[in-house]
Amino acid sequence: MISRAPERPWPHPGAILCGGRSERMGVPKAGMLLPDGRSMLERTRDMLESFCGRVLLLGDAHGVAGHQCIKDLRPDAGPLGAIESLLESGIASQYLVVPCDLPLLPAALLARLLAGDEDGMTCFEAPGDERIGVLPCRIGTECLDEVRDLLDAGEGSVSRLVDRLGPDATRIPLAAREIDLLMNVNTPEDFERVCRLMRRDSGSDDIEGT
Repeated sequence: MISRAPERPWPHPGAILCGGRSERMGVPKAGMLLPDGRSMLERTRDMLESFCGRVLLLGDAHGVAGHQCIKDLRPDAGPLGAIESLLESGIASQYLVVPCDLPLLPAALLARLLAGDEDGMTCFEAPGDERIGVLPCRIGTECLDEVRDLLDAGEGSVSRLVDRLGPDATRIPLAAREIDLLMNVNTPEDFERVCRLMRRDSGSDDIEGT
């Protein structure tokens, strides 16, 4: 079942993307409270702590204490800029990078990204479904030069990084039933839908999976 957390800890950090302006939401997404009383950031933190060696925050802590925050080296450079700052930090050789706004994502589905060459990158794919982006991903520090080159050229898209890495980017296919678990929350309507699903499935590991 995809709801079971990984049996063995992963020795490297998980890193949560919790910056951004949340313009479509109107308020910072990371601090929005889910039906179980946790914020979206806290829910993501708890999931990563279930199997990662430590948790880092990429952006503002939003009141969540006890974790190292890594600030952007390039302000307003988006997720790729945050990834550059992470890879530059020297904290570890690879990281699991997760947006804070995927409240339906189970730990065991996320853990599939730990496959692949540790120096490269691993992400999910669902051909033909535009709802699935490149994040979350696992990425190694060997990708730093490519990240820098893209940012220097004014390219801020993480999907462009996957294209540039070519065979060094491992793509993990998703089953149709798993795609909704990667639904990200961008608008108040998205948030209401996620909360309805979580209330409906309260107590179901298929949704919480932490």
